[in-house]
Amino acid sequence: MKRVAIALLAGVAAVAGLGYSASAADLRVAPAPVAPVQSWTGFYVGAHAGAAWERGTDWTFQDPNGVINTANLGQAGNTALGGIGGFQVGYNWQFAPAWVAGIEGDFSWASLSDHRTASPLVFAGALTPNTSVQMSANTQWLASIRGKLGFTGWWNTMFYATGGVAWADTEYAAQEANEPPGFATDFRSVTSFDAIKTGWVAGGGAEWMATTNILLRLEYLYYNLNNGNSRVANLFPNPGAFPVGFNYTWSNYNVQVLRIAASYKF
Repeated sequence: MKRVAIALLAGVAAVAGLGYSASAADLRVAPAPVAPVQSWTGFYVGAHAGAAWERGTDWTFQDPNGVINTANLGQAGNTALGGIGGFQVGYNWQFAPAWVAGIEGDFSWASLSDHRTASPLVFAGALTPNTSVQMSANTQWLASIRGKLGFTGWWNTMFYATGGVAWADTEYAAQEANEPPGFATDFRSVTSFDAIKTGWVAGGGAEWMATTNILLRLEYLYYNLNNGNSRVANLFPNPGAFPVGFNYTWSNYNVQVLRIAASYKF
């Protein structure tokens, strides 16, 4: 009888031990999921908007007939503030733990208008009332293809430098006017045209990886578009004193841009 009791007690202990082991296994905390490694590598597309400044330092009006003195409308420089907005597309490659190289193309619609006037003009060494020359340059869009090099060692943010080739579409217009009573009749010289200019762009910025797919940035770009544009325009009606058309020249032109952007990385 004693042996039977001991056997029963041993069986109960064994079952209890198995139950305890199963309960302990159930109570074990599952390991925390491993966070995905954030990488800058990949294609992205997005949109941007911001402010822009247009500046030209050498706008000149010249009379080849030698009657009117040359007028420089941009000698002291001028700045015209406007807005821009557009889109960008590119690819980043994270080639080291903290370094990223990339290429980006962008297009921005622009609203930049710069108008200047010189009055009165100097005729044969004397200021002549009711004479003036007006010149303008209105940038319609900007575009660029740029390389990028960035460092990502702090705060999940890439600090980068960028540069490449740039284009700008600009509408030009100019007018020289001689009006009564300075002159017996009203005659003018007028020209207008559109031109796409090529130059270079350089800048930098900071881009934050908000999520594995969302990139937010603040960026500064300097567009240098110095290749000049010029036009010749005759007066109408053409008086005998001015048989050769007047020259209008726009040169030393640049645009500065400060913009924010958001991109989706695939």
